[in-house]
Amino acid sequence: MDDMPENNAVDKDGGFLVRKVAGRTRFVATVPAVGLLISSVVLALETLVALVVSSGEYLMGEISLHDLTIDFIEDADAFLLAVALYILSIGLVNLFISENIPLPKWLEFRDFDDLKERLTGVIVVMIGVFFLGHVLKGAQGIDTLWIGLGCAAIIIALSVFMGTVFKHGD
Repeated sequence: MDDMPENNAVDKDGGFLVRKVAGRTRFVATVPAVGLLISSVVLALETLVALVVSSGEYLMGEISLHDLTIDFIEDADAFLLAVALYILSIGLVNLFISENIPLPKWLEFRDFDDLKERLTGVIVVMIGVFFLGHVLKGAQGIDTLWIGLGCAAIIIALSVFMGTVFKHGD
């Protein structure tokens, strides 16, 4: 075997056996990747059905334009989650199974932190959409203030986290 170092267990990097085992077990990532892909497709289809139903209810005069707008914002939130699940699925495949998947530049993953960074960005947008939906539902008063402050605190914390942890040295 030409890929084996002379001492058969450890090379100058200190981990031939570990690299060999990790290389052969990387396909374990297939299970969560497929699960995330299935979740993404199911959520997207369910949300599409909900969107069509809401549109039909509006056209039949069963709900107001305001209610339709709220439904659409909630649907947008669900679609964002479906896309996030899809991105995670593609990222796991790209990082652990095959680097040869042609991806647009903005969707390339160099390491696991890239994957977490994409997810964190989507979470920030989802929190904003959640708060917008809350406000459009007519929420008022101190509860809305507390929810807004909570959303802001989470977004600030995630932004600081992204700025300090996800440094790629580009």
